[in-house]
Amino acid sequence: MPATPGIPRFTKALIMRRLLQPGFSATAFSLALAMPFSAQVQAQEVDLNIPAQSLASALQALSNQSNMQVLYSANDVQGLRSQPVSGRLSPAQALSQMLVGTGVMFTIQGNTASVRARTAGDSLELGATTITGKSVESAYGPVDGYVATRSATGTKTDTPILEIPQTINVVTAEQVATQGARNLTQALRYTPGLNTGGFTDRNAIADEITSRGFSPTPLYLDGAYLPYAGSLGGAPQIDPYTLERIEVLKGPSSVLYGQNQPGGLINMVSKRPTTEQRSQIKLGAGSYSRVNGAFDTSGPIDDQKEFSYRVIGVAKKGNQQVDHTHSERMLLAPSLTWAPNEDTSLTVLAQIQRDDGLEDYQALPRIGSLERGPNGQRIDRDFFSGDTRWNDYKRDQFILGYDFSHNLTDDLKFRSTARYTDVRDQYRGFYLRSFVTTGGVTDQTQANRVKLDWQQHNTAYTVDNNVEYKFNTGALEHTTLAGVDYRHFNRKYDGYNAYNVAPIDLYGNNNNYDTGSVTPTLDTKWDNTVRQTGVYLQDQIKLDKWILTVGGRQDWAEVDNKDLLAGTVSSLRDNKFTGRVGLTYVTDFGLAPYISYSESFLPTTGTDASGNAFKPTEGEQYEVGVKYQPFDKTMITASVFQIKQKNLVTADPADPQNSIQSGQVRSRGVELEVKSTVDNIDVMAAATYLDSFYTKDNYGNEGNRSEQQAPFSATLWVDYHFTQAVLNGLTFGAGARHTGRKPGDAANSFDVPAFTVFDTTISYDMGKATSSLRGVTTSLNVQNVFDREYVSHCNYSFGCYYGQERVASLDVTYDF
Repeated sequence: MPATPGIPRFTKALIMRRLLQPGFSATAFSLALAMPFSAQVQAQEVDLNIPAQSLASALQALSNQSNMQVLYSANDVQGLRSQPVSGRLSPAQALSQMLVGTGVMFTIQGNTASVRARTAGDSLELGATTITGKSVESAYGPVDGYVATRSATGTKTDTPILEIPQTINVVTAEQVATQGARNLTQALRYTPGLNTGGFTDRNAIADEITSRGFSPTPLYLDGAYLPYAGSLGGAPQIDPYTLERIEVLKGPSSVLYGQNQPGGLINMVSKRPTTEQRSQIKLGAGSYSRVNGAFDTSGPIDDQKEFSYRVIGVAKKGNQQVDHTHSERMLLAPSLTWAPNEDTSLTVLAQIQRDDGLEDYQALPRIGSLERGPNGQRIDRDFFSGDTRWNDYKRDQFILGYDFSHNLTDDLKFRSTARYTDVRDQYRGFYLRSFVTTGGVTDQTQANRVKLDWQQHNTAYTVDNNVEYKFNTGALEHTTLAGVDYRHFNRKYDGYNAYNVAPIDLYGNNNNYDTGSVTPTLDTKWDNTVRQTGVYLQDQIKLDKWILTVGGRQDWAEVDNKDLLAGTVSSLRDNKFTGRVGLTYVTDFGLAPYISYSESFLPTTGTDASGNAFKPTEGEQYEVGVKYQPFDKTMITASVFQIKQKNLVTADPADPQNSIQSGQVRSRGVELEVKSTVDNIDVMAAATYLDSFYTKDNYGNEGNRSEQQAPFSATLWVDYHFTQAVLNGLTFGAGARHTGRKPGDAANSFDVPAFTVFDTTISYDMGKATSSLRGVTTSLNVQNVFDREYVSHCNYSFGCYYGQERVASLDVTYDF
């Protein structure tokens, strides 16, 4: 055996003899490839690329790539798996990232790194070395830049995205800030597989997203279900300034979350208290006389950092695209973390929000918006269909919850989370329902309206308790999750409607806003309750580079619908088992092909002609994909999928007055997403091709393409950070959003044309100009730069929506 460079032959012989002595194997240190080493290696940065793998092989790879001598005990690292390490890092920084979650610590003395298991007497510090590099990413924490590498949404465990056998797209807080997104809908515009056009593109009282052809996509906050009862009320809205990241899990997800749409879900991750003091103040102004202010302060309360806090505040007001409309928001989000030791953490979070304004639904007829009206005119983009003396919107939103985790042992962790959401809102306005017809002649310049006053009080509370256990069976490494959760959602709705309202001229000629003589009457009063109890089990099994993810869940769902005016009660009791299985292979160079199958269910209210309750709709997805992470700042995801949803309610051919469960929708597609930061350039690119069809339907739509989403869409965003002396600190970004032609209704009787919209941003770090302005950044965002006029979405002939016109905003941010 040739001598290893840098170690005298007699020294190596002594080490080998000692390792072979009886009784030494339990505590012996194995030598991981000793290499020549300078006294400054601890601080030197080198280019590293070490994918997640067994910890022993990762330490050996680190020694090879950094020319550092690494000593470790074979027993201390047996059965452990490293975190991926990539980029230009010092060995100390690399070790701090590699060892996250392993229970292993290190010290660096001179030219040697020693790695060993943490004992009860060890402090939280990593050893003699002070780590000053970038913080290690957690699935529950912030992301440096646009590229997230870990997620808890797909497994309820802190898992590398490469190892999750379903598509997960992550929008980080930095991306939200750079692109100037004011709500969730805007934040997801550059995410593949989603449709963000339509109602919530401009009317900002709710976020209604379509994923892989299915709508609405359920929203979650920190893994807890948020109530949703319709786009015109009863839905809470989470301000993106309070979030660290937004994660989109594609496809059925009932195995972890219970009843859901098969297209996927959106999970928003809240900002949490930090143990380092940091603060931010943000002021801005923009189009439609908008002004906004926000602050975010966080840090430790005591010297031991046992208690830490965070307080976020938002205040904004201004007008909107539609004439006479305006909105105002006040928000306060405090949180407190108690971490008495490294094994225990309790975070209490709250949000108090008040929204006030004058809103207008703005669903327009196809003739006059998508197509020119009788006089060759189009309805103005700022057309107001209501009455300023009637239209109104108010929402009081309150959220309270906790996240608790405790490491019972190094391998056994208990988690408990709970959220309570209370939303009270009232929307008063109008919606257009048909053209005016007199004497059999239709006047397409005037529309009949419904005057409404909709009042809702929705509450939801969820509790999720689970245990995560890591253990080995031979060569198999298990991360097993077992849990039970409960969801309770109650909706109280009072609907006041008036149908004999004076019609409105769609082209602004002699509009009659005087509707004071017509008062809506109470014709709908509901009290609906949905309860769900679920028990789930999941195992992530690793064998070398193979990862098998398998899970199952049993749900018991109860639905009680009370019609308080009719005095009737209908109840539904369902129980359903759903499963998921996926196989992933993670290569040493960051390529991870995978294949998976997953299921979902969603209770359906109502009965057939025989009085039998409808069964839940069922969804199933097959997905094949590949994820590639060549560096820590690059993530590429490509997937091919098929989703089938069955048991949809459709007309009964034998009795058209009744319904049966024979409808079915099939959605097939391809998605691609690239997010990468290379030197001073950020690139985000995405593309989607979707074939979504009604494969079974008794309403005459069988064989038609779904109107929910365009078959093709693509986005591109590029940032360039200038580093030259004169322009140092300047960032320029530009993006394009393309949406292809799509059907305008389920009958496919007309199409919505394709459109492309361009956005841009310019920001400057003022601290680069003078040290007295360190921490101050100014940014200008412009959406729809060329003021493209387009219809973003239609779902029926009186349900077309204009896209947002050009909007600019200027913000000044001070970090200290």
